[in-house]
Amino acid sequence: EKRMGAKPELIHLGEVSWESFGGQTKDIFRKSLSTRAFPSGFKASLTLARPGGVFPDHVDPYTHIFHILEGEGEASVEGQVIALRKGDALTVEAGKKHGYRNPGKTDLLLITLNIFERGGEK
Repeated sequence: EKRMGAKPELIHLGEVSWESFGGQTKDIFRKSLSTRAFPSGFKASLTLARPGGVFPDHVDPYTHIFHILEGEGEASVEGQVIALRKGDALTVEAGKKHGYRNPGKTDLLLITLNIFERGGEK
């Protein structure tokens, strides 16, 4: 259903503090691209992996799309290592073991999309 009268949401990301991702991650930070709660559970984040940053392998019930804005990194999907660089977009299907790291000397900046398929978790 459409929200009648809902105003467009504009976030000045430069004025938003980085939030540590926490958990088992090392030097991974995020800023949400919207404060809206989407009924599907969809999420969009600006993600920062500092040099040496690691997001350990894990499994999620939703699909990810990672779009690299700056820097270089390395993803692992079901044990396959994939080099990532500026301009790349990587899709990881729900239920696939994945993680990424920044082995470089400069920040790795990416957009992370979490997409829940229709019909709920697979």
